[in-house]
Amino acid sequence: MPTVPEFPGLSWRELLRTTWREAAKTNIANRAAELAFWFLLGFFPMLLSVVSMVSTLTSASDSQAILMNYVGEVLPSAASNLVEQVLAQTASSGRAWFALLFALWSSSSATAGLIDTLNEIYGVKESRPWWQCRLIALGLALAMGVLLTTALMIVVYGQAILLHLLNVSSTLFVLKFAQWPAAASLLILALLGLYRFAPNIPQQRLKWLLPGSAFAAVVWMVASVLFKVYIRHFSNFGLLYGSLGTLIILMFWFYLSGIVILAGGEINAILEDAAAQHKIPGARRRGHR
Repeated sequence: MPTVPEFPGLSWRELLRTTWREAAKTNIANRAAELAFWFLLGFFPMLLSVVSMVSTLTSASDSQAILMNYVGEVLPSAASNLVEQVLAQTASSGRAWFALLFALWSSSSATAGLIDTLNEIYGVKESRPWWQCRLIALGLALAMGVLLTTALMIVVYGQAILLHLLNVSSTLFVLKFAQWPAAASLLILALLGLYRFAPNIPQQRLKWLLPGSAFAAVVWMVASVLFKVYIRHFSNFGLLYGSLGTLIILMFWFYLSGIVILAGGEINAILEDAAAQHKIPGARRRGHR
């Protein structure tokens, strides 16, 4: 059976089995439900502030419509319609800075929950002062917000910017294709920052964080597309939840996102623990940090 590179005794099947077992032990399903609440609470204010900032930076009057087109490629149509309705009702209220502050508060609360769960995944106790943890949570929320906003702007405006800079129309297909890997790279970078600074582990090596980051980024994008297809063709949440069906769809998407992020942390912890068992330099056993 093929094994994971650098880990001769760890097969891919064993890695998946161990990830499943440790995820159940850490109870990431319930932790992801907690994260979904905070994600939902901060999603609309963050999107409103992003629309306002993008409109200011690009001077484009149709920024909201363009952004919603790309949001619609990730979210199911019912959820994206709900997002568009909320933005249409709030975008003209002139409260972008208040929305940004509220989004940072709720996002930092979600990040604080991620800090607690990643500490449990790595088997370490939190020894940092509460104010330091809160500052780390706020800093991670800001950094991830900037990276994800940049990724969104690359997807939305990257093609037009490169065409303007290069002034070559023959590379249109290449530019259109390249913007998605560039956005995915920023998503991986955001996850790397989360896995590096959230748990109470000093001097983590990036080589033990990259596998889970790449896994979480790829699985999140694939899961989003599959969930959208499932909602469109095989399910009707409105039959079960009535008018709340759209909100339930959005909440469930956040729930899946939380599971994927935490599963990426589990993979990182398992791989480093396996590396320590094989006495690979720089790797440390779980719980011995």
